[in-house]
Amino acid sequence: MADNNSTKISEKAISDKAGNLQKLTDKAKASDLSNVAVKTFMDKNPFTVPEGTKIYSAIMMLAAHKVGSAPVVNRSQHIVGVISEHDLLIQTATRDVAAAMEYTKNPLTLKGESTLLDALAMLYKNKVRRVPVVDPFGVVIGVVTRMDVLSRLIGKKE
Repeated sequence: MADNNSTKISEKAISDKAGNLQKLTDKAKASDLSNVAVKTFMDKNPFTVPEGTKIYSAIMMLAAHKVGSAPVVNRSQHIVGVISEHDLLIQTATRDVAAAMEYTKNPLTLKGESTLLDALAMLYKNKVRRVPVVDPFGVVIGVVTRMDVLSRLIGKKE
């Protein structure tokens, strides 16, 4: 009996999530914002963390920039991953903080031409707060956050 109730709750939660995304999508379409390119509202001066950064340094960098995650780039500024405060919490507990950080490889990214609707769906479905924006060669050119999308949805231009 408990399993049946759990299943109903899970189905309702999944249905509600899909319904919420649809409502957000409808709102974006109704305001003629759904096709606005992310390059017009992304942070064009993104903070990035160099590949090979030590755990301790990565923590200090994220704290200094007051962000919970950042793109990880190689020497040519191509994205190789994303580091998050969650990643760093685990590493601080399990490794020497003088060791090179480990990060999530193959991160979610958007292109500059991706739309507000693309960003909205990616942020919502993947439960992330920020997504790096890359050029056709994989160089980080910006970051789009939930707040960037929300601000556009309520009509705020900057």
